[in-house]
Amino acid sequence: PEVTTDGTNALGVLLVVFAVLSYAVAVHIAGPLQRKYGAIPVVRWALLFAVILSAPYGIIGATNSGFGWGPMIACFALGAGGTGIAYALAAELNGRVGAVRTSIVTYLIPIVAIVLGVVFRDDSVTVWAIIGTAIVLGGAYTANSN
Repeated sequence: PEVTTDGTNALGVLLVVFAVLSYAVAVHIAGPLQRKYGAIPVVRWALLFAVILSAPYGIIGATNSGFGWGPMIACFALGAGGTGIAYALAAELNGRVGAVRTSIVTYLIPIVAIVLGVVFRDDSVTVWAIIGTAIVLGGAYTANSN
């Protein structure tokens, strides 16, 4: 029901679902490599390839943008804290406990998205968002119960 509200469209939602699914694929590929070579070296190589693949888009985008300290600080906080540190910790966790248990981290994405939306965008929380989050957390619990 929220696919067409607040400027959202079905393609955007589909791309978010694809991104979340790519985490599941990546964690299964990275786990054995991390156990063999260590978490940080594997993450370093993955990020190097990501920079190489995304640099052309960044260069093109930079030609059409200006500089501002607010966005720069936000990008640094998101890149270093939200992505860099979190990614390194998740990689270390994957090497220690395996892909299935590490994938539980992705179940927190809906909760973080709801909280950030409410705090920073004044979003309202719908019943559908709460039901979806409950289903995701129920799946996480079921996947990890023995």
